[in-house]
Amino acid sequence: KPNLRLMKDKLFKMASAIALMCPLLAYSQESPRSFEFDLGGSAVNHTRVMLSDFHQTQGGDYVFTLEEKLLYGGTNLYWAVEIRPWIYADVQGTFGFARYYDHGNTKNGWSVMAGPGIQLRPPVGSGWVQPYLRVGFCYYHKDFPACYFGPFEGDPTNEAVWKAEDSWNKGYTFDTDSFVPFTAGIGVVGWISNRVGLRLEADYLRSLGSKGANFAMGSAGMVFRIGGREKPSGTRVEERIVEKVVEKEIIKEVPVETIREVVREIPVEKAVALLMDNVTFDFDKAEITPESEAVLDEVASVLMMEPGGHFLVCGYTDARGSSSYNRKLSDARAKAVHDALVRRGVPESMLCHRGMGKRNAFIPGSADDDLRRGDRKVVLERVSWEPLWKYLKENNR
Repeated sequence: KPNLRLMKDKLFKMASAIALMCPLLAYSQESPRSFEFDLGGSAVNHTRVMLSDFHQTQGGDYVFTLEEKLLYGGTNLYWAVEIRPWIYADVQGTFGFARYYDHGNTKNGWSVMAGPGIQLRPPVGSGWVQPYLRVGFCYYHKDFPACYFGPFEGDPTNEAVWKAEDSWNKGYTFDTDSFVPFTAGIGVVGWISNRVGLRLEADYLRSLGSKGANFAMGSAGMVFRIGGREKPSGTRVEERIVEKVVEKEIIKEVPVETIREVVREIPVEKAVALLMDNVTFDFDKAEITPESEAVLDEVASVLMMEPGGHFLVCGYTDARGSSSYNRKLSDARAKAVHDALVRRGVPESMLCHRGMGKRNAFIPGSADDDLRRGDRKVVLERVSWEPLWKYLKENNR
């Protein structure tokens, strides 16, 4: 007993030293460290066996009553600190509530265990799911009996003995109320958000002395994290954000390098169509407006990313005026945009122009000028059929 008490004192001092040193080790590093804690539940597979009412029947047979309890539950406290991204130190404690049989009566007991451990967390996955291996030791104390062998009470021969075994305990197991077991287990932390997650852990506990039982336990709880690095964003969410931002930047102002990256995502026709919506003309004019000049700068940048493409510049007018007049006016508008793109570096071999007149005007001629401005436009159409493109180039006006 003195040796056991001395070992308990040493283990308690070691656990206290580790618990005090963990924060110092964490803050001694240059990068921020993570602290985790949770309050959860536990299930302990600690066998309790009681034999009673041993007697001899009138027929000469010996009978007895066997009472056995296996699992009992409790609360679990967990605290851990990151020493390195792949290694954590923790301290865990469990307070359990056990029921047992004593000479035919059901009674309530309790147990408490606490101790430090080391977790190895391999860098797998995205960091949102963290499996780990854990080793450590703890001090265990209970106030209920858990005998595994002994004589039968009331045996008139005083010769018969009984012995109980389970999957964790083979041979003779000596019951004691206090002992120090070694613990080994596996667990996983799944993060719901950057600071909140769920923790599951299963452990095997083996007594380090000649007395005490071997048993298993499991624990689960909601874990909270303080400090540490931010978790990486989810892939799907990130892709949606990138696509939205890229499309918005094409409409506004983006570097050419960015456009080269996203052109695979957004077709040139779509980008050009969005931009050309902002190229309009004053009534009865073919001159490019000042606000349209900046738009044509972006259109030229997009087109020069498709050096092998062929595009037809089509000019349109509103519904006012005769068809022949509007045909000439629309052709002048198409040529103005054509020449403006060539001046900005677009190869002339990529472009043709045609005037379409007022055939596609949607707004009646009696409407206000601001409303009819939408019909006074120039659009770009991709020509993919080579014979058609050859014809258009040979007959380009």
